[in-house]
Amino acid sequence: MKIDKVKIDNFKRISSMEISLQSVNYLVGGNNSGKSSALQAIHMAVSCAKLSLERQEQVLPESDLRYSPTSEFSLLGHSGPYENRTGGSRGQVEFFGEANDGTLASYRIEIYKGRNYGNVGVNRSGTSAGFGQVIADPKSLFSIYVPGLSGIPHREEYKNYAAVFLKAAGGDANLVFRNILRLLHENETLQEVNTLLEDLIGPCKIKVNHDVANDLYVNVTFSQGSGKEVPIDLVGTGILQIVQILSYVALFKPAFLLVDEPDNHLHPSRQVLLSRSFSQISDKYGATVIVSTHSRHMVASAPESANIVWVRDGKVESDQCKDLAAVLMDLGALDQLDKEGAECIICTEDRGKAALELCVEKLHLSSRVKVISYNGISNATSAVAIKAMCELFEKEPKVIIHRDRDFLTEEELSQWGEEYRNRNMYIFSPPLCDVEAYYCMPEHLALVYCVSIDVTEKIVKNILVKYEEEFRKKFRSKRQEANKKFWQDGGGPGTNGLWPEKQPIELQFAYGKFLLSKLNDELKNQMGERRNLQLVPSSDLVDHLRKALKKVGIAS
Repeated sequence: MKIDKVKIDNFKRISSMEISLQSVNYLVGGNNSGKSSALQAIHMAVSCAKLSLERQEQVLPESDLRYSPTSEFSLLGHSGPYENRTGGSRGQVEFFGEANDGTLASYRIEIYKGRNYGNVGVNRSGTSAGFGQVIADPKSLFSIYVPGLSGIPHREEYKNYAAVFLKAAGGDANLVFRNILRLLHENETLQEVNTLLEDLIGPCKIKVNHDVANDLYVNVTFSQGSGKEVPIDLVGTGILQIVQILSYVALFKPAFLLVDEPDNHLHPSRQVLLSRSFSQISDKYGATVIVSTHSRHMVASAPESANIVWVRDGKVESDQCKDLAAVLMDLGALDQLDKEGAECIICTEDRGKAALELCVEKLHLSSRVKVISYNGISNATSAVAIKAMCELFEKEPKVIIHRDRDFLTEEELSQWGEEYRNRNMYIFSPPLCDVEAYYCMPEHLALVYCVSIDVTEKIVKNILVKYEEEFRKKFRSKRQEANKKFWQDGGGPGTNGLWPEKQPIELQFAYGKFLLSKLNDELKNQMGERRNLQLVPSSDLVDHLRKALKKVGIAS
């Protein structure tokens, strides 16, 4: 059988959501967008259908449910508590696809509040016995739900297959992880997991030692390459997560593998391995994999055939956006999509975010202007992505793109910003080299340290003169980059023409990041303490931003 679509109605964050499915599917979106709700809805509906079929009963005790994301079942409704009456508030999950004989089929599971307290109602209906019965078969795990980074206990007592099965069905497979490996060992299929792991991380071995007659606890060790064997709970989080997921699938062979944000706190290299493991699972076991994630690394490393689904406000925003989704993750923008938006969004590099947020706060515009960060993306790509992001707001905001000047000329800056201006965005690039340079202005130093500006002017001048050669090197380096990018055929301004060798150094020629570090050391020596210059907004930077916001009609 094949399932190519699932529809979810009235469950937690979801009012109505329809997801077209490929072998591997990634749900991406901001916090509270409905990604986890989709996975939980699928697993809970299937669990309810299995129990209903097993007992041949339509009404079940809530306490007997194998899986529920809450202890108050009726509160899972999106628009209000589940009800008993026909036509009232009820949750629904429906699967669409092909039965084993190739005919189109569907299977609907409806969950509602039973008439009596503590009871759950389950309606099951389908168009093909070879479709619905497979989904609801109580003797198999049609779906396995893996929530977050699933830690494992330090010890596990021996449990029989039935106990392990029930734990896995309830979304707690991590609590019987060693027993799952033991069962694979007893079934002589543990080598499957070892082989899959070797394809991902190189030579390694999982070893199970358990004597039913003498051992209370199941002992499992892991070794990698020529390294020594260690208890399985001492294995790194990334590899442990992969071993868990592979072992669940190898033992139970589910049709659906549902993995909820497995990337939390994982190094990007481990996230990529996880992504590769999902492809392996789909290829070897035929499972449909659905993963909710915030990780651009997982999305970027997903196979071309993977389905990337944008989820927003409990609905599918788009499922045609793999490249754009990865870019927006880079921009740090996905979490912005579920908020009310703003009249103006300032997009800046990571280092400029805090500085500009301080300026916005100083201008008393925090409720109207938001600052998001981006980095490492080409102009054309980021321009498209930022524009797409803004179009998702109910009211499209004005967009200001900030970048450090980096000694660019006005003509070069104009070339750089062309892709943004073509999409009705504005460029904000104050004249000093970078944001940090504004914290080095004598007026700012005098304000923070409560001293005369004459004192701070002298300190800044001495630092500039002392390190003039380092500043010239940085200036030349930045200009070389600009000439290579903007003047490939020659004709660009000469570096010496922009800052002649005999012209004394001024703040406009200083690389702010370097100057700030030297100033902090000098100020500590002269003032007897070190104050954080970046905790107070620069009045000059505030003025420049005010002018930029005035151009877009935000500031007066």
